[in-house]
Amino acid sequence: MSRFRPLLLTFALFTGAMSSWAAPSVSAACSRPYKAVKNDSWSRIADKTGVTVQALLRANNASTKSMILIGDTLCLPKGTTWNQPSTQASGLRNLPAPSTRYSTKQAAAVIREVFPDHLEDKAISLAKRESKLTATSYTWCCVGLFQINWWAHKPWLKTIGVTKASQLLDARVNARAAYTIYKRSGGWSPWDL
Repeated sequence: MSRFRPLLLTFALFTGAMSSWAAPSVSAACSRPYKAVKNDSWSRIADKTGVTVQALLRANNASTKSMILIGDTLCLPKGTTWNQPSTQASGLRNLPAPSTRYSTKQAAAVIREVFPDHLEDKAISLAKRESKLTATSYTWCCVGLFQINWWAHKPWLKTIGVTKASQLLDARVNARAAYTIYKRSGGWSPWDL
């Protein structure tokens, strides 16, 4: 038995450590369930739903070390008025990959083609900050090289032929849309933090 003690101690320590990383448990009494999606974190969910991180953690009996996995059901604090869009309505979950894939060098070249010479360095710098020049990156709201907010720009994007969020995963389409946003706003203000 004594030779198994170190193994048992290691197992006990490991399972104890893992319990602090475990996904939060949601009680059946949760009145505001939330289903975790790609790229969710405690702070992103709090921002998205308009609650504080502390309130979200309390509602889920969790800590910032508690891991959230895609598909986990979390509980939003009482009084939250946010409604999670359906998968069909959002258009920003499981977007299909574009037919053309761009490396970061190719994405930078596309930006240089689309933006005028005097703007291209700033545009590339901005795309590096927003997506690390990864044309296929997206979050719950924003898509592509320039992380264009689909919900904010959806009404007018159709005027340049963009009718689906997935179209913005194409580097060329995204760069053209970003340049149009630049011209519509008279500068870089849509990307100011």
